[in-house]
Amino acid sequence: MEDTEEIADGHLLLYAAEVPRISVLLYRTLIDSSCQPRKIMATDLTTDPRLLTQRREYLVENRRLIESGGVILRIFVCRLSDLTKRSYAKDLIDLVDLHRSLGVQCGIAVREWLRPDQAVDFVVVAAAAVLVEEEQGDAGYSKGRSSVYFKRIDKWVKKFEEIWGAENSSAAPAVLHSYEQVARELLVDSRWKPAEISAALSKHR
Repeated sequence: MEDTEEIADGHLLLYAAEVPRISVLLYRTLIDSSCQPRKIMATDLTTDPRLLTQRREYLVENRRLIESGGVILRIFVCRLSDLTKRSYAKDLIDLVDLHRSLGVQCGIAVREWLRPDQAVDFVVVAAAAVLVEEEQGDAGYSKGRSSVYFKRIDKWVKKFEEIWGAENSSAAPAVLHSYEQVARELLVDSRWKPAEISAALSKHR
């Protein structure tokens, strides 16, 4: 981590392996505090769904937060070309199933349909802090750069709520529902038709 003066300035810069460690620490701090709301709002630029299933310590803290009465909303931001691939769809659905088993509420967003400022990897922690991944890390976090911000969290809350959506056709949970409804059927039938996946998603554009 950089100089502690950054914290006083409302900003903390993290590199490589510091990122998952601080991410877990933010969860633990929320679990152990009386801070309200006990809510996490997260987006993930999901280039490889299997990577997220390997973050065991992080997933444990997700479960602990929910069991303590907290709420987690997570949006997987995926490229359209990936969503139409069979192998990616299988891994993504496995990832969604894992998160739901923890109690996480999930949605998806098509990356190409978002504004550039929305297609960002970030985690809002109880409207008190936001962890923003500025340079995506690899599987072992041997590289990557993120920042934690303690000021102007409201703009990140608004950004998340724009993507999560209300009860309308473009809401992230609704997009996921349509996608998995078609994808699960195609996977079970051992057939894969990218055109059917695209058609299901296009209804939400």
